[in-house]
Amino acid sequence: MISRPLRAVILEPKPPNPHIFSLYALPRLGGVLLATLLHQRGWDVQVFVEEVADIDFDQVLKADLVGISTITSTAPRAYALADEIRKSGIPVVLGGPHVTFLPDEGLEHADMVVRGEGEVPILALAQSFEGDHDLSQVPGLSWRTNGRTVHNPVPEKLVDLNDLPPPDLSLIHGYKKKNSLASRVIPIQTTRGCPYGCDFCSVTGMFGRKLRRQNPKSVVKMLEGYRHLGRLAFIYDDNFTADKTHAREICRLIIEAALDMDWSTQVRLEAARDTELLEHMYEAGCRTVFIGFESVNQRALAESRKSQSVAEMAGAVRAFRRAGIDVHGMFIYGLESEGSRDLEATLKFALNTPITTAQFLILTPFPGTEQLDRLTREDRILLTDWSLYDGHHVVFAPGNISPQDLQSMQVRSHWRFYSWARSLVSLLKLKFVRTSIYIYARRINSRWHRQNRIYLQVLKHLSRSSSIASNAELKSRFPDISHAVKKARRRMDSEGIRASSVSLGSEVEL
Repeated sequence: MISRPLRAVILEPKPPNPHIFSLYALPRLGGVLLATLLHQRGWDVQVFVEEVADIDFDQVLKADLVGISTITSTAPRAYALADEIRKSGIPVVLGGPHVTFLPDEGLEHADMVVRGEGEVPILALAQSFEGDHDLSQVPGLSWRTNGRTVHNPVPEKLVDLNDLPPPDLSLIHGYKKKNSLASRVIPIQTTRGCPYGCDFCSVTGMFGRKLRRQNPKSVVKMLEGYRHLGRLAFIYDDNFTADKTHAREICRLIIEAALDMDWSTQVRLEAARDTELLEHMYEAGCRTVFIGFESVNQRALAESRKSQSVAEMAGAVRAFRRAGIDVHGMFIYGLESEGSRDLEATLKFALNTPITTAQFLILTPFPGTEQLDRLTREDRILLTDWSLYDGHHVVFAPGNISPQDLQSMQVRSHWRFYSWARSLVSLLKLKFVRTSIYIYARRINSRWHRQNRIYLQVLKHLSRSSSIASNAELKSRFPDISHAVKKARRRMDSEGIRASSVSLGSEVEL
């Protein structure tokens, strides 16, 4: 048995490219929640979110277990981190949506992969590290033993959100740093899962279509517990108003508690039909909603299983704005039936409705979606570097527009929506926060161009042919990771410190 507390480090890699949300360095809640569960079990735990603060590899190399969270665009960096950390003999486990759908790929870089929700597996994995070493009892775990790969069954029962503790945000290194924007935005979640089935979304594959709810009283208690961190919150729900009764009760309790907090969240436009709900949301502190409008092409919407009309979209924007709530419009370029004229029409819609801010992202066939399955069958995947699967790069052959024209339109749409003229109008209306976002969005667009020159050259070539670009042509090498880990190893060697990894014996190949 080990007399000291076991050490775990949870890493959340930064995205490889700038994006409109880079201004808000919010941690995803999955890794923090797993760290909280381990901490409550008695482990010494630290969380490093690269968009909040740099990774301290001196701490990483002292860990008994390192967990790395992955989404598709951060998978290459997660793999590079895992490769370097494993050189010190420290077991690495990967989790998150990307490796859930591609566990064998993840096992090329890590000792273990957790598929699906991680709360139940992480506690079973902790138990295996504490003594019995029986990985076969860890649900949802993929691992290797005696030259073969084992995929343990995923738990049949979904996690009850009311059985989980509030995520301990203090475990995030640098989160409470003064003057940090991230420290002033509090991430919470009130539901998990989505009852809808958009074919470009992997949420249902990861969390299921059954909507699970956090007790509204627990939500408000959690917000009260975070109140010392600031007065801004972001509710991570994929659709906060999927259950209007639940959303209304949360708002009622927030109002009763007089929390005096502003918050934003994602909703579908159907919420706009309930004017009483919108009034409650505003009174409770909701100041911005994120709505996926996607396109004004009715056929493209139907193909994606989005049952909404352009008239409903415009009406929803007006309803939220009348209630005093800003609207962040989310649009997708490159849906199957869309051509250049459709993209222009979608941009025109965004410009001519009172949408406050907007993002124009390119359809991305993420693992776990029907889109990827279909485009793979049709041999239309052009780029296979996961770091480009971030909604800002064309990685497939569209149906009615060239890859180069699709990319150009996406970049141009951001320039036009966040134009200097619109920025000036916002400033004259004394909308200082909105003006700063507009100027920031323009900076991000410029920075994206500088960082993607090679990609744009490759895309120009692909627009003239049907060839596929390999990872080697665009692969990020991540020299910063290798350099930082080597420096940490030298420091530890000079101080006589060794990584104290726990051996799992011959059962698992490390």
